[in-house]
Amino acid sequence: MKQKILIESNGKKLYKGNIMNIPVKKSYIIDKSIELFDDDDPCIIHTSFVVKHYAEDLINLFDDENTDTLQGKDYEEALDFLDIEDIDAITIKKL
Repeated sequence: MKQKILIESNGKKLYKGNIMNIPVKKSYIIDKSIELFDDDDPCIIHTSFVVKHYAEDLINLFDDENTDTLQGKDYEEALDFLDIEDIDAITIKKL
């Protein structure tokens, strides 16, 4: 997965890079790892798989909405996995 994204908040760059490196909350990684692998202390392989799952969710959101830009305020629940404080203030762009 080589898709690159830019996450900004009020004009400030929070993240720019490969979608596979998006900041995901540790609690979401653990919860999904338990759900998928019954593993509450995920190794790097399980962690990578879980992050890939969330990256795919994000790509699907772009595709479902047929857009290259998402406003956090419109997708707060769907983007809650992101390790970003104020989801409703962010903009995510496909690069």
